[in-house]
Amino acid sequence: MKAIQILSKVFFVITLPMLSTFCFSQISITEAISKAATTPVPFNATKRVKGLGVSGIINSNHSISDKLYDNVQLTQYTSASAEPELDAVFFRKFAIPNSNRTLIVVSFGHNYGGWNTHVLCVVNPDGTIVSTLDGTISGAEVYVKQFRINAQNKIIVTTIHPETTISIPFKTFTSFVGGRRDIAYSVNAQGQFVQESIVVYKSKTYTRSYLEDESVNLWEGGEIPEQYGRTTKLNNKTQ
Repeated sequence: MKAIQILSKVFFVITLPMLSTFCFSQISITEAISKAATTPVPFNATKRVKGLGVSGIINSNHSISDKLYDNVQLTQYTSASAEPELDAVFFRKFAIPNSNRTLIVVSFGHNYGGWNTHVLCVVNPDGTIVSTLDGTISGAEVYVKQFRINAQNKIIVTTIHPETTISIPFKTFTSFVGGRRDIAYSVNAQGQFVQESIVVYKSKTYTRSYLEDESVNLWEGGEIPEQYGRTTKLNNKTQ
């Protein structure tokens, strides 16, 4: 992540007028929601999917986690708010059935230097954040987490978990052994993400080239299911 910080400082100097406009063009979450079209479901957050281009948004009191991750295990990270061009941008809006709340996706990093985090947020009508969930994560163009929303409004987050606990930097690894997990969530009446089911797949070797490949999404790897399970509740503002 140090490399991206150095590059971003050069980028900031070169494009200062543009970034100044960006900083002052940030709007509230409620204003962004009012301007954005609702994305229909089913929806696949593919590696090539684009945002709505609504605006930068104000992330008051950092109520939305702005982590840009440095390693595959997602234990080391930098705050996106440290660099103006990496901060919160409104990405997508979805309706929550039988609720006056809204599901939005906020982007950090915006694939600048290959770093990207999409955070799903349940939002009250007044713009307050009820709960959050990391949906897509990439570092140095390597994807280890992606999400989908099916026709039944279930959110399915696919994550590649390495077997080793030794930190694997996004920037330098060539391959690792890990397993895919698909976790399905719904949004309950209190606006919290509820984990409903999990599918664990057999481990295999994941190469850098595969995880970078924009034509193949993490749910398209053909892994063999190993275990199914169900759970009922997830903590508020979970990651």
